Amino acid sequence: MLGLLARAGHEIVPEEQADVVLVNTCSFIGDATSESVRTILELAGSGKKLVVTGCLAQRHPADLYESLPEVSAFLGTSDFDRIVEVVQRVEEGERFNAVTPLPLVGAAILNKDLPRLFTGLGPSAYLKIAEGCDHSCSFCIIPQMRGRYISRERPAILREARQLAAAGVKELVLIAEDTTRYGQKETGKFRLAALLHDLAEIDGIEWIRILYAYPNYMTQELLEAVRDVPKVVKYLDMPLQHTHPDVLRAMRRPRHEPPAELVARMRATVPGLVIRTTLIVGFPGETPEHVDHVLEFLSLERLDHVGAFAYSPEKGTPAADLKPTVAKRERNHRRRLVMEAQQEVSRALHEGLVGQTLDCLIEAIDVKTGAALGRTYRDAPEIDGTTYVTGDPAALPGDIVPIRITRTGPYDLYGEVARDEGSQARGPRSDSRRSRTGQER
Repeated sequence: MLGLLARAGHEIVPEEQADVVLVNTCSFIGDATSESVRTILELAGSGKKLVVTGCLAQRHPADLYESLPEVSAFLGTSDFDRIVEVVQRVEEGERFNAVTPLPLVGAAILNKDLPRLFTGLGPSAYLKIAEGCDHSCSFCIIPQMRGRYISRERPAILREARQLAAAGVKELVLIAEDTTRYGQKETGKFRLAALLHDLAEIDGIEWIRILYAYPNYMTQELLEAVRDVPKVVKYLDMPLQHTHPDVLRAMRRPRHEPPAELVARMRATVPGLVIRTTLIVGFPGETPEHVDHVLEFLSLERLDHVGAFAYSPEKGTPAADLKPTVAKRERNHRRRLVMEAQQEVSRALHEGLVGQTLDCLIEAIDVKTGAALGRTYRDAPEIDGTTYVTGDPAALPGDIVPIRITRTGPYDLYGEVARDEGSQARGPRSDSRRSRTGQER
């Protein structure tokens, strides 16, 4: 949307300088909805024209139009290519609802050569490879907001990846509601592994990371590509949501091999693989014994990164009507139990990294201390930990340098540049270290 606006001649500025403010919302869980509404209300008093887009607008267009007269226009998830028209009409004083009732992103839009204004994550960028979801998880509202699953065409993905590389991006973070299904619906074959090989051929891209890899589509071909393609970091984000079969059935999660067996197969295929997952606790019908099952799984499997959520009942989903419910206080208590258990695992895993030398992507320089901030290949942007680096003032954002880990916390790492050493990292490493992409902090 920002790329389209910039191409049309609009100037992209901080919100306090703007004539029109674009608010992109989320509505996946109750907390996200509350944050989106709170942001809109905070901006409503600024006197600026507001355009609200994203999942909240898609989910509640009529209610929002009625209850938020301060907003000039609402734009749905499948209408993002209309943003220039919408802003023009808003500037002319119109107030309207431009949400298409059925959130279906067509292939024509998804595969257009749309401009992209890179605003982002220092030397990293998200690259969407598919849109929508065909799963019927009982707790999830996403299919109603994002539509049915559709893969982007390979040429469109590679075109955008080359544009990002030309802009100085070093790390591509592949995203979709379900990355592992890429290509299967359209061709009958899982095509993510082939896409990884194609992306790895792009000059300038050093790391390729996969998020939202559904466990039921974790093919051997994909795991072998993660193992064998040098630019693909040995990291997989795989949302399990729970570990007990009874809860997984109630969640209507797609069937796959038992979680412990799946993790064992992944690790056997990809030595040194870093695994992240997300878990939901407090789902209707969940018992203390089910929570104990999760805690035992975490203790035995020792996953590298785990995020836990207290179940959020969402109107319009089958789970919202399930009984017996778990009280909100108890849901939050169970989440704390999971996070505390995982914190101990994370702390122990990190302590085992002390003395090792790992590749680190420098993202920013702290202007007060001069220390570099970055991430090893073990950490995804925005969701995992930060590595604090000392010892080489010449390290610049966009550099990938070997870092000797000197101390750790439960989530973050601390180390010093070890340019005189060969890296012991299990992730890929680049020899080009002088790109000046990224931002100073």
